[in-house]
Amino acid sequence: MKCGYTILLFLLASVGSLAQGKIMLVGGGSEDDNGWSDAPYAWAVNSSANKKVAVISYSTQDNWIPDYFESLGAVEAENIKIDSRDKADLQSTYDALMEYDVFFFKGGDQSIYYDFYKETKTAQAIVDKFNAGGVIGGTSAGMAILSNVIFSAQNGSVYPDEALQNFQSSNFTLVDDFLPFLPGVIVDSHFTERGRGARLLAFMANWFVTTDEQLTGIGVDDRTALCIDENKIATVLGTGSVSIYSGESFSAYLNTKPLTDSVHVTQLLHGHSIDLDQLEIIEGPEDLLLPLNPYEEGNYEVIISGSEGLSTNSGFMEQLVNSSGELTDSIVVVTAEGKAGTFIQRLNDMGAPVILVETTPTNNDIGQIELRNNIRRAKKVLFVENDDNTLFNFLSEGPTGTLLRELIKRNGIISAFVGEDSRYAGESFVTNHLSDAYAAYYGRLNYEPGLSLLPSTTIMSNTFDASTTDFYENTTASIPFAMVSDSVKYGVYLNRKSYLRFYQEEHVNYFHATGDLSTMILINAGTEASFAATRDYVGFSSMQYVLLNGDVKIKVGEPQPSVDESFEFEQPVVGIENEVDKFSPKIFPNPSGTGMFHISSDFIHPSASLTVSDFTSRILVNEQWNSDIAQRIDLSSFANGIYYLTVRYGNKQYTLKMLKGL
Repeated sequence: MKCGYTILLFLLASVGSLAQGKIMLVGGGSEDDNGWSDAPYAWAVNSSANKKVAVISYSTQDNWIPDYFESLGAVEAENIKIDSRDKADLQSTYDALMEYDVFFFKGGDQSIYYDFYKETKTAQAIVDKFNAGGVIGGTSAGMAILSNVIFSAQNGSVYPDEALQNFQSSNFTLVDDFLPFLPGVIVDSHFTERGRGARLLAFMANWFVTTDEQLTGIGVDDRTALCIDENKIATVLGTGSVSIYSGESFSAYLNTKPLTDSVHVTQLLHGHSIDLDQLEIIEGPEDLLLPLNPYEEGNYEVIISGSEGLSTNSGFMEQLVNSSGELTDSIVVVTAEGKAGTFIQRLNDMGAPVILVETTPTNNDIGQIELRNNIRRAKKVLFVENDDNTLFNFLSEGPTGTLLRELIKRNGIISAFVGEDSRYAGESFVTNHLSDAYAAYYGRLNYEPGLSLLPSTTIMSNTFDASTTDFYENTTASIPFAMVSDSVKYGVYLNRKSYLRFYQEEHVNYFHATGDLSTMILINAGTEASFAATRDYVGFSSMQYVLLNGDVKIKVGEPQPSVDESFEFEQPVVGIENEVDKFSPKIFPNPSGTGMFHISSDFIHPSASLTVSDFTSRILVNEQWNSDIAQRIDLSSFANGIYYLTVRYGNKQYTLKMLKGL
């Protein structure tokens, strides 16, 4: 495999003797007088010799940006409109531009900049000014044209879901024949906001497969700038982050979906700096972050899908019913009241036995003995169309929910999650990414503890929803933010018509992904990390991206089998004061505030035994009756709640409810 670092260093060195200028990459977003943009825009002014700024665009602009530059110390700032190839190629245009030492390109459409300015006097002025020590900057589309390899967008934009589905489509118009700045590099703007990490990876894959050259990718967030001085020292200024990707190899699944296991990622925040020649951090995150669980050790299977609805989950359902476990295995469907009808019908059509558990108080009632016994017989559980709060209240507040929560972590159980429910399988999950569009931007993402089936993983479903196109800030920012907050190792970005499977094979745990889009996984094997001041963004010195699909899988640990006691099936409960016959045992006091209970009976058979179990049928006490009158049971070390006493002698068996706590 080729080394991206080596190629980048060679190309930078080849033009280093001529490149004396500075570059300012602005990721987009409105400038803010007395706000985030003051520092980088003042840097551009102060880094120039004559402090004259040309604000260049192909369309008519108001005078706000020139006035803003002047408020930051520019002695002169003017809008310069170059709206055709003919005008771009005039000697007078060249001469006018060379009067300024800062060239700043406005946002818009980079294809117009490329088509109008390529191989013109304007392009020559940009290069000459840079080589003379000038400052070349741009925002949004005006930034996207400032690397050696650019996405020209001549066939329109590329969205993240499209990039993960087909990185070799005709929309991938990558060229290296415009400007010579930042050789071996491709840049992208509005990075986290628009989920462009996926497309930057796809750009790098496309260029590698097409040219056999590795690129370094630089992604800059909105309201954020990367200021690169004449020595290639790059400093981040602003409220967001700058991401730097360097890969070693890429390949394709079915010739369209990008695959890789080796893209190194550095993410820097305001005030951080990096040497782009050496790709070494000069000033960066300082707090060491090691994953609390360095491996996934579950001895069960987990299948998580990336989108809602039956129509986008046909492969997922096929995996659950026919490829995982046995077709005859009962499937517990856990869902909100009145939901999951289409999924239940499909399971019935596929011949899978279904046990429906709606997350209602009725199904958590102590009397639902038959339901819980059916759950104990099941091998598969499907979570679909649940409400966050309702589900987790159900799983923690009653016997049926408690049993389910214990069941899914038993050896060999298969747990499957559809769409938004997939978030629950990890250590924690974001709760307001859909209800609060600006949660990440304003630093108010909320998280709740998950089911911890994958305790070193956090999961986002439907990351790049095709219906939202340009806005993915919550879904993309929430993964690294949760990884740093919870010290987990893996961050999984799921998408439509795709699913990821966690499973065991020859005593090894794997992640394997299938579907229309490649699945992105961010891996923290140990890094320095920090948090942004105002947004739910993080910085880190070293993580790794993996793109999975097809036959590719990654090792994530080794299974550690749990000690699963055999389920003891519940028997009909005899009321506390009801005696079935003269042999029935009695409990006093009941309830007991201390947890000390006395068991007595009018007649005790020599072979009498008793057990005490909790809601999940976990046996806490198991002993022979050692008195002909009474037996003492000590539950003082257990939590307050409901327990079950089962007394057996001869052909008699009695189950009674015990209440600890008044």
